[in-house]
Amino acid sequence: MKIYIATDLEGATGVFKWDQGTPGTPEFRDAMKLLMEDVAAVAEGLKQAGVKEIYASDGHDGGNNFIAEYMISGVKYITGRKKGNCIDETFDGYIMVGMHSMNGTPGGLLHHTQSHMLETKYWYEDVERGEIYQGGVSAGSFNVPVILVTGDEAACAEARATFGENLPTVAVKKGINREAAILLAPDDTRQMLIEGAKKAITMMPELKPYRVKFPLKIRIRHLATEVKSPDNPYFIDMEGEVQNIKDIYTGSNCKIVSP
Repeated sequence: MKIYIATDLEGATGVFKWDQGTPGTPEFRDAMKLLMEDVAAVAEGLKQAGVKEIYASDGHDGGNNFIAEYMISGVKYITGRKKGNCIDETFDGYIMVGMHSMNGTPGGLLHHTQSHMLETKYWYEDVERGEIYQGGVSAGSFNVPVILVTGDEAACAEARATFGENLPTVAVKKGINREAAILLAPDDTRQMLIEGAKKAITMMPELKPYRVKFPLKIRIRHLATEVKSPDNPYFIDMEGEVQNIKDIYTGSNCKIVSP
């Protein structure tokens, strides 16, 4: 069996503020260690369940963050910029570790969609979606099911609402608001993640790929500023189509429809 682990940082154990997710800040390396420990715990659970091939992909801020000294034996790590999503039809299952909820989610810790700086929002077929949906569509386009999502409680709820209530999830913390949380100790979340991964493998026969029909209507909203008035940002909306999975983040032939 071959499993793909997609990662983000904001939903990792112990992460609760933006500086922890910003490369170059004092807190960033410690936060990446926490994420890689989450990945290691999930990988341990997969190994205990009999999985032989495990790949973990670096997905935060362009994907150039994995730290070699925290890698563990038996996992292949995919990292580096411009690598894209390396999922393909040879994988049997898709796991998302360290996920956050979509922009605007009540109680969602560090909630955003792609960019919290631009306050980006996405709609597909007029339904607002986040990065969890985007990951599931990517996997589903290769007929690979999402089998586990980990992150804060809001992210886990979003995943179940998207892919089905029977989806295994592991909540490693609970958001109080966008920048405050109730955290769990890494020793506690490690065991939760191990058990969650084992459960995901046992439930795989019940979990189906998340398939959508292309093209998809897409609407993207983000903040913009004028050079002459940088202190007065405003929102721009763009609409277009997603022709295939390569367009899932940007759409194609998008045109500005507002302001």
